[in-house]
Amino acid sequence: MISSFVLWGNQAVISKLFYEPNVPEGNLFGNEVVSVQNKALEGSTEIVEAALHNETIVPEIQNIIASVHLKCELDLRMIAISARNAEYNPKKVNAVVMRLREPKCTGLLFRSGRLMITGARLEDDARLGGKKMAKICQKSGFPKVKFTNFKMENIIATADCKFPIRLEGLAYDHRDFCNYEPELFPGLVYRYHPDNSSTKAVLLLFVSGKVIVTGCKNYQEICSVFNNICLLYTSPSPRDRQKS
Repeated sequence: MISSFVLWGNQAVISKLFYEPNVPEGNLFGNEVVSVQNKALEGSTEIVEAALHNETIVPEIQNIIASVHLKCELDLRMIAISARNAEYNPKKVNAVVMRLREPKCTGLLFRSGRLMITGARLEDDARLGGKKMAKICQKSGFPKVKFTNFKMENIIATADCKFPIRLEGLAYDHRDFCNYEPELFPGLVYRYHPDNSSTKAVLLLFVSGKVIVTGCKNYQEICSVFNNICLLYTSPSPRDRQKS
């Protein structure tokens, strides 16, 4: 396998070329043929690393899921009647759905006193939204409600690698961690769980270079997972190591 680096206008397109018996050299992405010259390969590793470590390629948080315990059993019907921004339909979900405009987030309030917060993009917004919902419960006839045990459960973030991803090669080289069925879903599912770390995450990678990271509980974990996945494109594949 060699990494071919082709310049289309001002954009750097990174692709992987696999040698096969019936596939001529330079045949990339099905019927599209791109001639690869030796001068284009010189210094390609440095250019790839520069693209991957570009400061503009950073994950962006899209959704935060957090939990809070209010230390009090609740009458969901009473809260739904007292609060204007709450709705309760036990036929759909056995919880009160409470929506806030500022900060913009949604809460699921359960009878046990557990509150799930979703829709916020910042940890401070999720915390503030939980405190406002707890205060609404206090004003609805539950003065014993307390805001306790705030915990980040999941963060969903997206990123753009700025170059196409050859999903077939990634699925072959890391088949123990990947699930790729293009007939069912266009993205590759990568389950990230290294032996030397307690971080667990699930990534969705698309051929366009878009990446979705989920399963992390803080932004530092998201950046670490994204950077480690990007390193897969610059490190030698298992087949290259066997040949060497």
